[in-house]
Amino acid sequence: MSKATFSVDGLHCQGCVDTVEKAISHIPDVHSVSVDLNIRGVSKVVVDADHQLDAGEVQKALDSSGNFSVV
Repeated sequence: MSKATFSVDGLHCQGCVDTVEKAISHIPDVHSVSVDLNIRGVSKVVVDADHQLDAGEVQKALDSSGNFSVV
C-alpha cells in the first residue's frame, strides 16, 4: 500500500471535505482519504492506495466535483 499527501486549495467547510473525500475515493484502488481542513489556505489530503497516486490523477478526480485545485 502507498500513502501520498497532496495540498488542495478551495476547501472552505466540512461539506467541501466530504466532497473531496468522496471524489478521491472513486479512484481505483484507493482505500482511505483523510483531509486536514484549513479554511484560510491549503488543506492537506492524505490518500492510502494500492498504487502511487500523482497530482494529475487526483486533480482529474476533483475536476468534476467543484472548484478544488491540487497545488
